Amino acid sequence: MPDILPQIPPVALPEVIPSSFPHQKFNLGEWVRWFQVPNGDFGRIIGVIYTQQASCIATGLHYLVLLDERSPSRDTCACDFAFEEDIEILDKLSLERLQGNHV
Repeated sequence: MPDILPQIPPVALPEVIPSSFPHQKFNLGEWVRWFQVPNGDFGRIIGVIYTQQASCIATGLHYLVLLDERSPSRDTCACDFAFEEDIEILDKLSLERLQGNHV
């Protein structure tokens, strides 16, 4: 079987590097869910990146979310990036309900 090199998306440096970045709305380790879609995924924030239209059509902060094992898309992918406007914090009761631990 021939070696297959991993596909790396193109990288481009911004023409102008911002002097400051937007304030982060979410923190590492927080549980969040996508609220804009029915049966949205949920998980924990494990990373934050700033993009400026190099590999994404939206400039700003993007959160890397490790999907919970019971999240709808977990069979397809373990992690996903979320726009700040598309996610919200999960309170403890909502998280338990999504994980199936609520009695």
